[in-house]
Amino acid sequence: MQKSYNQLYKESGTTLSYKDWRKREDEKMASFDAIPSPNIKDSANYQDLQKDLLVKQGYKTEISNKTVFGLNKYYLIIGGVLILSAIGYNIYKKRKS
Repeated sequence: MQKSYNQLYKESGTTLSYKDWRKREDEKMASFDAIPSPNIKDSANYQDLQKDLLVKQGYKTEISNKTVFGLNKYYLIIGGVLILSAIGYNIYKKRKS
């Protein structure tokens, strides 16, 4: 026997009001059924809201020439020079012996 929404709401122990909880549950069920949730993507401000959220989360929209794969390019250059000098020193050491 399937429980009613009222019983499920009481068992969930949520702090949301019944109306908000029911709306959230309906949206969850719609996402499971691959039915688009109403009024979310249809709003005119959806794109603006999405961009604002990305910016608030730290998403950078401008391209920076100071990093390569997320690392500062100066650190990569210094690391490359150190590795090449270590390889060169080992080759020099082996030829001298």
